[in-house]
Amino acid sequence: MNLFRYDSPLMQFLNTVTDLFILNVLCIICCIPILTIGPALAAKYDVAMRIVRHEEPAVFVPYFKAFKENFKQAFIIGLFLIGAVFLLSVDWNWMYQTGFENVSPVYFAGAVFISVFVLFITMTIFPIIARFEITIKEAFKTSVLFSMLYFFSLIPIVILILFAGFLCVKYMQWLPLVIVLSHVVIEFCLCLILLRGFKKLEAKFSGEDEEDNNENTESETENKPSSKSDADKIEGENQ
Repeated sequence: MNLFRYDSPLMQFLNTVTDLFILNVLCIICCIPILTIGPALAAKYDVAMRIVRHEEPAVFVPYFKAFKENFKQAFIIGLFLIGAVFLLSVDWNWMYQTGFENVSPVYFAGAVFISVFVLFITMTIFPIIARFEITIKEAFKTSVLFSMLYFFSLIPIVILILFAGFLCVKYMQWLPLVIVLSHVVIEFCLCLILLRGFKKLEAKFSGEDEEDNNENTESETENKPSSKSDADKIEGENQ
C-alpha cells in the first residue's frame, strides 16, 4: 500500500515523531548535570526545527555539533534562567505555605506575570540562538519581541506545558515516559510556531544584509549569513 511507503505522509510523520522522541531522550540525558541545560535545549531546538522542516535525516551527530557550537551563549543564558526559575520556585513555595488566600492579589498577579514571562523567554530564546548568529543581548531582545508578537500562539503551548506537568504528577510511575512523550508534542507544536515566525525574522535580517552590501565590499558580505542554516549551506557549497 502507498500508505506505508517510506516517502508517504504517514511514514514521514512517524519518522518525525521517532526522531523527536530520540532527540528528547538525548536532551534529557544532557540536562542531567543541570548546568548544561542551556546548551542541551539550544541543541535540541536546532535539530528539532531541522527535523520538522525535513532538513535533517540524523539526530546524534547534528545534536552534538549544535551542542558544541551554541555552548558558550546557551550556557550563560541557561545559568541566568536557572537562577530565575529557582527564585520563582522559592516565591511560589512561600505563597503555597502561606496560603494563596493570604497573599496580596497584586503580589500574586506579579508572580504570575513574571513566571509567564520567564516561561516565554525559555521557550523562545534557545531556538533563537540556535537559529541566528546574534549576541546574548540581541537574543533576549528578540525573544521578548517574538513573545509579544506571537503571544496568543504561544498560550496553547503554555497550556500544554501545564497539562504535561499535571500528567507528571498524576502518573508518577510513568514519569520518564510521560516527560518524553509530552515534550515531543510540545516541541513539535512549538517548532511550527517558531519556524513561521523565523521566516519573518530571516527576511528582516536578509534586508539588513542587503543594506550592508551597499556599504561594504562584496567579499566582506559573503561571510555574513542571516541565519545559521544559511551558514551551513555556504559551508556545504564550499566543500
